[in-house]
Amino acid sequence: MTDLLSTAHAVAASLLAAEAGGQGAAPAGGAPANPMSGIWPLLPIVVIMIAFFWFTSRSQKKRERKRQEMLSAIKPKDDVTTIGGIFGRVVQVKDDAFVLRVDDEKDVKITVSKQAVSRKVGEPEPE
Repeated sequence: MTDLLSTAHAVAASLLAAEAGGQGAAPAGGAPANPMSGIWPLLPIVVIMIAFFWFTSRSQKKRERKRQEMLSAIKPKDDVTTIGGIFGRVVQVKDDAFVLRVDDEKDVKITVSKQAVSRKVGEPEPE
C-alpha cells in the first residue's frame, strides 16, 4: 500500500511541476527561481508599445512642423480656408492672427486666429 501511495505522490508531483512549467518552482539544485523570469514574456509587448508611441509622436511632430511652415508662409493676397469652412483672402498678417476679406463687394473683413486657418487654397489638403 505504501508503494502505491509513494508512486501516486511522485506522479502528482511531476504533473504539478509540468503544469507550472518550471515557473516559480525551485530548480533541481534547490536554489530559488529567478524573480525576473516572470518579466521576460512581457518584454516584447513593452517594446512594441514603445515603438508605437515613438512612431506616432514622430509623425505628429512632422505634421505639426509642416503646418507651422505653411502658416508662416502665408502672406497678404493668399487665399485660405479656415477650419470652419470660411474662404477668404488674407489682407493683413498680425502676430497671432490673419485679417481675411470674405466678401469683395461689401468689403467684409474678419480677423481669425492663425490656428484657425486650415490650408491655403490651391495647395493639397494636409494628410
